[in-house]
Amino acid sequence: MEITQVLILLLHPIAALVVIREFVRQRNWRKLSISLKGSERVAELDNHEIQGERLFRWVLIVIALAFVAKVTSAIISGEDFAADVLMPGHFHGWGGLLGLALMTYLWISGRKTSAKKRAGESFAKIKELHGRLSDVMMGLIAIHAFLGFLYLLQLIG
Repeated sequence: MEITQVLILLLHPIAALVVIREFVRQRNWRKLSISLKGSERVAELDNHEIQGERLFRWVLIVIALAFVAKVTSAIISGEDFAADVLMPGHFHGWGGLLGLALMTYLWISGRKTSAKKRAGESFAKIKELHGRLSDVMMGLIAIHAFLGFLYLLQLIG
């Protein structure tokens, strides 16, 4: 594999590591929300919501980057471009699509929580679901990253 291909393939995991770091920072809200009070809590909640919106967009970019890297690598290696190049051929790729679905639901549940709170409606259940889903996703992200590392070694090696 050419050095150019390796560098292109490394764009996705490097960007993903940045997004994972931000996801972990987002989850710190669960700890902060217990200890903060008053205007400081309101400010941190606003920050959590803004960062959640950004994080969702970054996840979309990282996934698009994975597809672009795969297509570019295939073209560089002389493969014919076909739809099957875009289909994941390993669990890491399928797991990424599952992660996208879960992240979308996490984002939607966060927005619903915020909307219900602003409307003065009961939001405890959706808030709890949002938090628990982020817990589950943290474990899945760790597994996904490890599988991606193994897949990268297989591609490069």
